[in-house]
Formats: sequence, structure tokens, C-alpha cells
Amino acid sequence: MAMPDEGPPDALAQAGGLKRWARPVMNLAAVVFVAIAARDMVTKWEGSKVTLAPGPAVVACVPLVLSCFAQAFGWIFLMERMAQKRVRRGPALALYFKSQLARYTPGKVGLPLVRMEGAPRLELPRSLVGISVLAEMLSWTATGAVFGFALLALAAPSAGIAGLLGKFAAPLFAASALGVGLLLLVDRSVYPATVRKLVAPGGSGPVVPLGLPLAHLGYWALVAVHGYTMSLALGAPQGAALTAMGFYVLSQVAGFVVLAAPAGLGVREAVLVTGLSPSVGAAGALGAAVVSRALSLAAELAVWIIARTAWGGSKAA
Repeated sequence: MAMPDEGPPDALAQAGGLKRWARPVMNLAAVVFVAIAARDMVTKWEGSKVTLAPGPAVVACVPLVLSCFAQAFGWIFLMERMAQKRVRRGPALALYFKSQLARYTPGKVGLPLVRMEGAPRLELPRSLVGISVLAEMLSWTATGAVFGFALLALAAPSAGIAGLLGKFAAPLFAASALGVGLLLLVDRSVYPATVRKLVAPGGSGPVVPLGLPLAHLGYWALVAVHGYTMSLALGAPQGAALTAMGFYVLSQVAGFVVLAAPAGLGVREAVLVTGLSPSVGAAGALGAAVVSRALSLAAELAVWIIARTAWGGSKAA
């Protein structure tokens, strides 16, 4: 996946036109969806209480921490393929974990800006790092859709919106798998010029190397394990916990594609509540969404602090 040393356009600037028309549509759809989910949750609450088993809840933190490293090493692998040289692991991890916390800015603009600002510390061009973020996002979203819809197709939920998604899970899985195949197998020269300017301005070969989606599939598998364990911690039966795994994955994908939601706040929780309510009740679904978000943020803070202390210091993080 060779990249030229000079001359690639600013990928974020190229994406501006797409964001201008996509953002209001996505934001409106997200607001409507969150409002409907909130109304449905209030209607079904009925004074229920949430009980959290501390043991499984602690175990649920482990795959979250591991997932942070799976994502980070996937990006490092991508950067090394693009730059055609080895990247220092410690500073790269510190930069990556810092940028992940920047997702909580409106529009998620903090994530690419933090990475591009830190590019010189890794001896990489800012433009190359900016393009890498877009390639990473494509792989992360596509593999998440593949993994999430595959889990739903296997679980075959039957009630409410969860059941409706379950009916369409197989064709949605096939469509997502086709998207991953395009990223992995189709040479960038086949793509329209506008797309090449965004994610593949030079060189030859597929847009993403095989190692990147493999790392992302590992990430999504860990997210699913977290969802299963968290559901058990909230008292869900094993069958419901297995069904919940797909919704934990798809909730993150949905939260990401809504650009204005910082780190998917609100959207991710609405998807979880909607998907889990038929099997664990409104209280359990809301508890799962809130506790999972808190644990995710705690894991991201923990790995950033560790990376900053071990490798980053004031210069790299």
C-alpha cells in the first residue's frame, strides 16, 4: 500500500462537501430515533430496578481494555504500510489513545486533528496521518456492520425492533461483507477520482491492507464478549445475553456514523435500549447502556494514562 512522500491532498478538506449535506440528515434521524427510544423506555419502565452483579461487571472490563489495544495496533499496522517504515510503538500508542478520547468533541473532529498534530512526533507527514484516519474509519465501520449483523442473524431475535432487525440481518450482513471485500480486493485505481483523493491519493493496491480489518474484527469480538458478560451482570438469561452481543456491536457503529454525536453519546445508548428491552426489560437495557458507556470511558482513560506515563510524556501525548 505504497504512498507518495509528497503531494496528497488534505483528506479532511476533501470530505467537507460530503459532511455538509450528510450531517444534517444524520443528525435529524438520530434525534428522532433517540426521542422514540426514550419515549418507549419511559413507557415500559414501570418502576423497575436495576441489579448489577459486581463480579461479572469487573470481568466485562477486561475485553474493553484489550479492545483498545486491538484498535491501536490495527492503526499502527496501517500507518507502517502507508509510510513504508516502522513506527515507534510507544509514542504511537500514546497518540492513538489520546485521539480516542478526542472523539467526545462535537462532530468527532478532535480525533483526526489530534493524530495529525502528533504526526511529526512519529516522523510522519500530517497529510498521510489524516488519510489513514479515513481508511481506518471505513474498515472499522464495515467490519463492525459485518460482525454485528452476523451475530444478529445467528441469534435470530423475535420481538420488537430487535426481531425486525433480525429478519433483515442476513442481507445486511451480505451487503456489509461486500463492502469489506471492496476495501480488501479492489485496486484503488478502479475507484472514482473523488474517492481516491479522500482515501487513496497515490500508490497502488487495495485501500486497506488485510491486517487492518483483521485487527478490527478482533476489536468487535472483544466488544461482543463485553456485551455478553455485561448482560449476565445485569441478570439477563444466557439466551438474551447472546442476542445482546450483536446490539453492543451495532450500537457503536450507529453512534459513530452520526457525526454530531460526541463518541456516539445518546445514539449508542438508544440502539442498546431498543435492542435489549424485549429480552431484559427497559430497566436492564438502560442499565446496560449506562454502565457499558461508563466502563468504556474508564477503559479508554486507563490505557491513555498508562501509555502517557510509560511512553508519551508531555511531548508525545
